[in-house]
Amino acid sequence: MRTRLSLALAALSLLLASCAHKEPEVDFKPIQLSWNALSEEAENHPEKDACVIAVTAKMMRERAVLDSKSEVLDYLVNYDLKGGILEFEGFCGVSASRESPECRWTASCPSAENVVVKFHNGD
Repeated sequence: MRTRLSLALAALSLLLASCAHKEPEVDFKPIQLSWNALSEEAENHPEKDACVIAVTAKMMRERAVLDSKSEVLDYLVNYDLKGGILEFEGFCGVSASRESPECRWTASCPSAENVVVKFHNGD
């Protein structure tokens, strides 16, 4: 009985050790976003807070933002409701040249899990 218990504990320990893994470090750039609702409907949308958090998290990990020469980026972000979906439009504030690749973007948020960010410099 004791051998079975020892084997069971050893198997459990091995299973737990194989499941436990360290999360990879996440590369991100500090950013500051100043949000401006263009309508009361957008400001009061039930998904607004979740979308703002999701857009912020996504922007911090975007390659254009990570590659920016600016140490900290600040964005002015207008948002509104279009076709029932929150749409965001961001522009660099004073931290980077407005012609920089990371300085003009849009994001759509049909849900916090499905945020899409597109950069538009040069368009």
